[in-house]
Amino acid sequence: MTRGVTASTQDTLHTVSRLDQMGTLDPLFRDMYLQRARELFAPVLSQASYEDLKTKTGELSWTEQQLRVAVERAEWERACHLLERLRELRTRISSAGQSMKLGEILYERAPVSIDPFATGLSVFTGSSSESLTDSRNEALQLLESLKRSDPRKASFYNHRRADFSALAIADAGTLADKESRVQPRHAALDALDDGDLARLSEVLDNLIAQTKVTQTDSSTTAVELSDAKGSGDDLLFEFTSETLVAARKLGLNPARTGSRRHLARLLPHGWQPSFRKAEAKREQLSRLTFPNGPSDRQRDAIEYFLLNPFVTSAGTRYRVCLVAEDLLLEDFAEPEVNEEMCSELLSELGLSRRWGLTRLEIEDALLEHGPRIVEELHLDPEAFRLGLIPPDIFTHLACNFGWGQKENWTHFDGYRVLDGEALQALAGGDARFGGTHDVISIGLSYANPRILARFAVMQRRRMMDWHRH
Repeated sequence: MTRGVTASTQDTLHTVSRLDQMGTLDPLFRDMYLQRARELFAPVLSQASYEDLKTKTGELSWTEQQLRVAVERAEWERACHLLERLRELRTRISSAGQSMKLGEILYERAPVSIDPFATGLSVFTGSSSESLTDSRNEALQLLESLKRSDPRKASFYNHRRADFSALAIADAGTLADKESRVQPRHAALDALDDGDLARLSEVLDNLIAQTKVTQTDSSTTAVELSDAKGSGDDLLFEFTSETLVAARKLGLNPARTGSRRHLARLLPHGWQPSFRKAEAKREQLSRLTFPNGPSDRQRDAIEYFLLNPFVTSAGTRYRVCLVAEDLLLEDFAEPEVNEEMCSELLSELGLSRRWGLTRLEIEDALLEHGPRIVEELHLDPEAFRLGLIPPDIFTHLACNFGWGQKENWTHFDGYRVLDGEALQALAGGDARFGGTHDVISIGLSYANPRILARFAVMQRRRMMDWHRH
């Protein structure tokens, strides 16, 4: 290998490494970083070559053992053959070096991780304002480097850099103040437990001031909570005829949800870090009021989403979307359990079946093929993302398509966050346990022949958290 080729390969490895780092710092677009990384990395080490090298690595110790046996038995010809094979394996594995390490990252890393900047989830990731500031600065530097080393995607890197430039990191004092406003009584009790009378006095003064404001203008507060802060802009989009033709070939059809903004007044009761304490959850439950007298199943589902932390498949903070939005959807009628369902979309994803898939299998397929499929639909992968149907979409559109009537579950986009950054995948819709309002969380490797996968092409904006909308 010439010195020039070596330098070129090394430059590629550096670019691929930066793309991988950005996928961790900016997981909403991790599929795009990963797709680009694999495109650049394939000439150096394709996935097939990586798998072959893994096999050879496993063969190495076996060959060494067989060589020892051959020598002990005085089987000289066999020993010479095994020695030659051992040299080949060591040379091939040694030459891969850094490429194998990157291959492991690109081809085997867990498909979902929590966005380090996800609102309110630092209690799980352990991030501080200082570490987040460092991470933001690192992202800015990486994106600037990627613009130079990978000019073909410079426009994308510029867009992502603009988002990170606009990202404001709250300091510890601001975060504590925000938490105090959300759970003032807990802040007061914590100050009392700590014996910090000065802080307790400050909290009580704030509580008195807030009470006066609420009594003076309660109507204004209600409007603020239920309207502007609660829902955001509608996510409307006009799909071209070219996109619709391509989508129907994959079994995807356009759908538009209705607005559910009347539920926005529940959003201020949503999960906060203090809810990790059981007593804080019980207190919040006692304060909840529901519109239109929901059934027990509906109330259970609402409370589940309000009082637990969730992330999307992109690792961003998941909140129920209450605005009208346009998407492409697999809207087929609910099948019988294990009913065979051929689909061009499944083939494009490299999946041989729809039933009994683990969440890891599904997310791996979406990461590898999602952006390409979106492009083939004549859509911008920077604006659209292929994924599993979100739970709020399933519940909202279920009555239109007759979902939730069978004794099976559907994989939902999103994960429940547990202590230690552990994730449990969302599923639901089983008629035995609430139908359209049924929701459960399962292990990432859990496979059940009663769980099916239903896919949708969604606007990334519904997954955005700290990002510019």
